[in-house]
Amino acid sequence: MPAFHRPLLLSLLLLAATSALAAQKMTAQEMTVLEHQARLRLDTEAHSVRIVDSLRVPAGVDSLRLGAGLTVTAIHGPAGMVDPAAAVRAPTDEHGPHQVIDLAACGLGAAGGVLELHYQGTFFEPVGDVVFSRENVGHEITATIGEEGIYLSSAAGWLAWADDLMATHDIQADTPAGFESVTQGRRTRHEEKAGRLHTRWVADHPADGLNFLAARYHVHEEPVRDGIVSQTFLLEDDARLRATYMERTKAYIAMYEEMIGPYPYAKFATVENWFPTGYGMPGYTLLGSQVLRLPFIPYTSFGHEIAHNWWGNSVFVDIGEGNWCEGLTVYCADYHYKELESAEQARQYRRTLLKDYAAYTRDPAKDFPLNRFHSRHSGATRAVGYGKSMMVFHMIERRIGREAFLRGLRQVAADHRFTKAAWSDFFAAFEQASGEDLTTFQDQWLRRVGAPRLNLENVVFEDDQVSFELVQDAPAYDLRVPVVTTAGTGRDGLETVVRLDQLRQGFIVKMDGVREVAIDPDCRLFRRLHDEEIEPTMSRVLAEESPTLVLDEAPPAMAAAARRFAAEFTEKDDFPVVEDGNPPAGTGGTVRANLVINPGGDLLKGYTNADLMVSGETILLKGKRFSLKNVDLVFCARNPHDPNVSDLVVLSRSPQRLGGLARRLGHYGKYSYLVFPAGRGKVEKGNWEPGASPLVRRR
Repeated sequence: MPAFHRPLLLSLLLLAATSALAAQKMTAQEMTVLEHQARLRLDTEAHSVRIVDSLRVPAGVDSLRLGAGLTVTAIHGPAGMVDPAAAVRAPTDEHGPHQVIDLAACGLGAAGGVLELHYQGTFFEPVGDVVFSRENVGHEITATIGEEGIYLSSAAGWLAWADDLMATHDIQADTPAGFESVTQGRRTRHEEKAGRLHTRWVADHPADGLNFLAARYHVHEEPVRDGIVSQTFLLEDDARLRATYMERTKAYIAMYEEMIGPYPYAKFATVENWFPTGYGMPGYTLLGSQVLRLPFIPYTSFGHEIAHNWWGNSVFVDIGEGNWCEGLTVYCADYHYKELESAEQARQYRRTLLKDYAAYTRDPAKDFPLNRFHSRHSGATRAVGYGKSMMVFHMIERRIGREAFLRGLRQVAADHRFTKAAWSDFFAAFEQASGEDLTTFQDQWLRRVGAPRLNLENVVFEDDQVSFELVQDAPAYDLRVPVVTTAGTGRDGLETVVRLDQLRQGFIVKMDGVREVAIDPDCRLFRRLHDEEIEPTMSRVLAEESPTLVLDEAPPAMAAAARRFAAEFTEKDDFPVVEDGNPPAGTGGTVRANLVINPGGDLLKGYTNADLMVSGETILLKGKRFSLKNVDLVFCARNPHDPNVSDLVVLSRSPQRLGGLARRLGHYGKYSYLVFPAGRGKVEKGNWEPGASPLVRRR
């Protein structure tokens, strides 16, 4: 089953885009692909779909797979009708819930041929408990058909597929009148007839799966440039929202064409979903209604989805070496936008990735090498597959220089358009562009579990130099370590890059009047942070599997709301609870995070700090005053029994608001504190200062 949902900024100075890539690439007809010509009739009242799919099967394919939720009613092979009972069987491997169609039993030989499948199925998965956020994918669905809309993801197996084989698609959809459909490719028919809407979508480019949607959309279209259009499919005809996404689409396509190469599709559509999603598919993105309307999304996550049209949706992932595309898309989108804002914003982004990695891989059993990352399904898989991967691309750029790095990216985009690329293809391109040997770099960052932890020892300041030793755990990484020395105050230091490839090495950096030495203060290396470098954040608590709910003489209504909060936060019905207001000391030397609801007295005082004071209903937070009569405060603090563990503290005077707070926290994992207004309004958010870093020494 296909494995993935592709889950007016000015660009930096870039080299000219590469040209003439089409002459070097195979067309879909020259590739070995499965060709679908499928007719769908969808019934929203019966929650059903009937499909007739005429497939052209290439040579060398002996079986197809089809989703388990579908019933094959007829098969037409080269020699005529085939009994489905003789050709369809249960799988004998572990490729998920599906059924196998034996092509020999259908009359297809080794040379391939044309096969027509008739099948049907009922899909009505509930969407009420779907969860999708930065911190947690939560529950997702594969297919549903109803009056709200129609959603068929490739994960439902609604089109037959063959392992390791791409496909082209010609889809004719018959939906109730008013149900506008959308999928990848070009829309070549749009006709209402006898109370039904008939649309046709032709996707000539190979893909590793197809999602199909239909709902009561308001559809608009504008040209981007010759051969490319921008579309919106919105559930409400919101002119301002439409204009924002149209303008952003044009800006992002222009930026990425300059950075990477020509946009690979004829359209980019912004599609609103009636349940939470954040997917990027070939030629369109599917965003939930709430996320679509967040004011920052058009300038952040939306660009990420457009970037996926180069990485993942036209240059496909050779999963045998791991999934590179999520980290590269983050590098080209989310991180690139921070670079365009300022060097400090980019530094904070890198630091957040390192903090997330420390939080979600605190249990070493959750860590894994980058070449084993396939898709995101937890905080740990996101921290490695997105965060570590992004940092690997950043370190490559630092190693070979930005111009060589971009030449390498463009080379991969040109050479692997509509074909698969592996990590090794990127390293080959980077080596060719730079002349560097990256063999050791590739091996240690893709195949090793974990990250180096650096220690700074034996620091000696003299008038014109500082000497020190860097120490790492065995086995040693081969690292280029940034060392910043400062003669005065502030961040006006000099960066020197030293090579550390031993367990312990001494270094000397020359500087007149040197007063400070800092090891990687800008988080240029992917490394395991020291606990002192990390302030308490939401992600450190979200990473815990079984935090304890701590109540302090709560009234019945508030206690019930606190339990709802904990159930939403942990996504469990059963979790540890203490009701005496005392956070547990842990068992067996292990201290767990706590969810502390409305603490008072000394417990609350112990959780506050120099930036936060709470007195009665009044909150003083970094110089700002709030009242618990009209806000809720959520903040993180160090656990009283283990300062390396973060607790989550919630102050709320409303049981109604408290019960629904947890589902909002998944979007704010990087923050230390949040102030939620009782009604509509801006969420106040920020971070505490971390402790003194053991990688910094002052004279």
